[in-house]
Amino acid sequence: MTESLRLSKRRHTKLSGLVAALALTAALAACDEGPATNTRFMHPSGSLDFLAAATRNQGALYLAVSGQAFPGQPIPQSDLAATIGTAVQSRVLTLTTDATAAEDPNARLLLLFNAPSATAVLSICEDPATGGPARSDGRVEILAAFCSGKRLVSAVNGWVEEADGPASPRFQQLIRQTARDLFKPRAKDQ
Repeated sequence: MTESLRLSKRRHTKLSGLVAALALTAALAACDEGPATNTRFMHPSGSLDFLAAATRNQGALYLAVSGQAFPGQPIPQSDLAATIGTAVQSRVLTLTTDATAAEDPNARLLLLFNAPSATAVLSICEDPATGGPARSDGRVEILAAFCSGKRLVSAVNGWVEEADGPASPRFQQLIRQTARDLFKPRAKDQ
């Protein structure tokens, strides 16, 4: 093999490594803006069985929303309900913002936007917290909890940056990702 061919192969290897490093850096930079979610609590048997019990006759699940995600831009709760309903693909899910229209009046989905950081997640179903005002830095934080009476079944928190309103694809992805993380079967069933 000639010396120039060896040098060419080394340059190609270095260039390939550089391209891979740049791609990884770009991917990590995109992650810094979210959306990102974290499951804070999950009942040992999962949450999907609780959801099935609360909506066994394909009735609606009560959705309670608190806080403001975007300054001066209210989020239509019907849009939130539609986005969540399509995200949970393992079950047909209908949501209502009228507690009296829910199939199981004890089951509810809480969505808190920009809740105070001191919000007690484990007792959120016993002592419901409230969301906060929209943040001035453009970040939207969410705390979602699925409750069966005063018992916490699952809780997920998440965030997204650079979302400019309720119709933003990044915000919609945050809502879908939160719903998928919130309603899961038992770990051994996955």
